[in-house]
Amino acid sequence: MDKIIESFIEDFKTEFNYEKIDKSKLFEHYVNYVLISKIYPDRSSLDKINVGGTRNPGIDGLAIMTNNHLVTSQEEVDYFIQDADLLDVEFNFIQSKTSESFDMGDIMTFIASVKEFYKDGELLFEDDLLNLRDLKNYIYKNSIKMEKSPSLKLYYATTGKWLGDINLTTIINSGIQDLKSLDLFSDVKFIPVDGDKLKSLYREIKNKITKEIIFEKHTILPKMDKVTESYLGILPVTELVKVTSDDDGELIKTIFYDNVRDFQGFNKVNTGIKTTIERKNANDKFVLLNNGITIVAKTLNKVGSAFKISEFQIVNGCQTSHVLHHMKTSLEPSIFVPLKLIVTTDDDTINDIIRATNSQTEVKNEAFEILKPFHKKLEEFYLTFEKDVNKRLYYERRSRQYFGAKAKSEKIIGLSTQIASYIAMFLNEPQSTQRYFGELLNSYSNRLFLDNHSLFPYYTSGLAINVIEELFRENKLNYTSKKFKYHLLLMFRIQVAGAKVPINISGNKDNEKYCTKIMEALWDRENALKIFKSLELKLESVLAETKVLNRQAYLTRAFTEELLPTISNAKKEGKLIYYNFQKGFGFIKVNNSEDETFVHYTELSKVKINEIVPGLELLFDIFQSPKGAQAKNIEKKDIVKKSI
Repeated sequence: MDKIIESFIEDFKTEFNYEKIDKSKLFEHYVNYVLISKIYPDRSSLDKINVGGTRNPGIDGLAIMTNNHLVTSQEEVDYFIQDADLLDVEFNFIQSKTSESFDMGDIMTFIASVKEFYKDGELLFEDDLLNLRDLKNYIYKNSIKMEKSPSLKLYYATTGKWLGDINLTTIINSGIQDLKSLDLFSDVKFIPVDGDKLKSLYREIKNKITKEIIFEKHTILPKMDKVTESYLGILPVTELVKVTSDDDGELIKTIFYDNVRDFQGFNKVNTGIKTTIERKNANDKFVLLNNGITIVAKTLNKVGSAFKISEFQIVNGCQTSHVLHHMKTSLEPSIFVPLKLIVTTDDDTINDIIRATNSQTEVKNEAFEILKPFHKKLEEFYLTFEKDVNKRLYYERRSRQYFGAKAKSEKIIGLSTQIASYIAMFLNEPQSTQRYFGELLNSYSNRLFLDNHSLFPYYTSGLAINVIEELFRENKLNYTSKKFKYHLLLMFRIQVAGAKVPINISGNKDNEKYCTKIMEALWDRENALKIFKSLELKLESVLAETKVLNRQAYLTRAFTEELLPTISNAKKEGKLIYYNFQKGFGFIKVNNSEDETFVHYTELSKVKINEIVPGLELLFDIFQSPKGAQAKNIEKKDIVKKSI
C-alpha cells in the first residue's frame, strides 16, 4: 500500500480510536469516511454507513441521502416529506479494496450486489443492509413526492491508479446499462476512486478550505467590535461557483454546515432563481432580484481585488449557491450576486450574523437551536472535566469547532449525538434515536435543552455514549449489539441508579447525586464493561423471546417495553387500589413505598376478571413511560407462590 495512504489511515485510526480493528475493516471505514464526508459532514454518520460484512460481498458502505440528509429510518423520510413536501433522493454505494489494481471480478461483484439490492424477494444480506433495503422500498412507495427518480452512485475504491482500462470501462458501462434498465433511477454513475483521489480527499478533510476570488466591486465597511474586517459588494456568479466547487467540480457541502436552512430543491423560489438566469434579458437584473450571499471567514489574505478566504462558511445564501452551482455551465460572468464578506473568529458574533441574515425568510425553529445560550453553557460544563483524560469530552456547538485542536474525534459530542443520548437515557426513548434530530427537537421541545435544566444529565448521557462506543471499537462488546447501543444506555442508567429519575432542574442535589452514580460507574472502565456485558446478555435473552422482527427491534417501542423490566432482578410487590372496568385502567400501590403505578387492562391477562378488585396482591415489573410509571408482566402473588 502507498506509504502516504498508510500514514493517512494511521492518522484516521488514531483520531477515531480504531486501535483494535483489523486492517481491511479499517480501510473500509477510512474510505467510507473520506467519500461520505464530501456529501454529509457529520462525524456521527460514519457508523450509519458502514455496512460491510460476510453476507454483503460487494457492498462496504451505503449512504441514502434524502433532501441532502443521511437517512436510516422511515421516520426520517416522513419528516422530510412533511417539511418540504418533496423528496430528493440519492443512493451512494461504496466498495473498498486494499489491492493496488482495479479488479474486473470485484467490480462485477460490486455491480451485481447493487442490482440484488434493488430486487424483490429474500436476500441473505447482513441485517444493517436489509434494513436499508426496507428503507429503499419505503422511499419508492413515496415516489409520488419526487420530482425525479432517485440518482445512483457507485464508488469503487482501491489504493492503485485508475487508468481507464478499456476492458474495465466496457464492464462498467454494461453494468450501468443494466442498472438503468431497472427504470428506477434518473441517473447512474460509476466513480472509480484511486489512491491519489483517496489522498486528496483526506487532505481536503484535514486541511482548512481556502479559496481565492476576484472581488473587484466592493466597499470596505467601518470598523466593528470583534470583527477583523468586512466588505460589501457584488460578485460575479462565476466567482461564487469557484468558492462552492471542489477540484472535481462538485459542490462542497461542508461550507453550508452552519447555514440554518438546507437546500429546498427546485421549489417555487428556487425555480424563480433558475428562470431569471435562463432569461438572458433578465440577467442584468439578477443582482437586484436576489437577497445575496453572506460569507463568514476566519482568515483573509487580500491583495488588490484578489481575496483569499480560509475556514469559511456560507451562512446565508444556500439556496442561491445551490441553484447557481446546478447551472454553472450556463452562467455568464456579467451576472452579479450581492455579497457580504465578514472576517471574524468570535463565535457569538457569528451566531448573531447567522440569526440576523436568516430572519427574513421562514426557517425551521430547530435550525436556530445551537445558537441558544444553553449550548454555550453546556460546552463550558463539558470543559470542567477536561483535566482528567478519563472524563474529558468536548461538546461541539459549531461545525469543526475543535478542528486542528487537541480534541480527538472520538472525544467530541455533537448536537445530534447529544440529543439522541439524552432522549434515550433520560427520557426512556431509545427507539426514537433513529429519527432526524430536527424532528426530535420539535417533539421534545418542552423536555430538552430548557434554560432551567441541570447540565449533569447531558454530560452523563454524552459520557455514556462515548464509553459504549469505545467498548464497541475495542471489540469488548458484541458488534451485533451495536444497533441497540441506545437501549443499553437506558438499561445502564436504571441498573446503576434506579428507574426513577429526579426532576431535572438546575441546583437539584438529588439530580446531581443520581447522575454522579452513573458517571462514576462509567469513569471506571472495567466496571462499566462488566455492567454493559451483563446488560448485553439480558438484551440477547429478550431478543431470543420477542415476537418483534429482530433486525428491526431497535426501532420499536414494543421491544423497549419488553426489554426494560428485565433489568430489575426482582419483581415489585403491591396491591390494586383502584380499577375502572369501563375505561380499562387502574392503579397499584407499591409495597414499602409511597409510589403508585398505572396499570392497563392488557397487562392483567393472567388475572381472572372477577378477581380484579381493590386489595388484590400482585407481582409486577415497572416500566417508566413518557406518561409515568406503568406496571408490566403482572401476575397474582398466590399464583407465583404455588408454582415455586
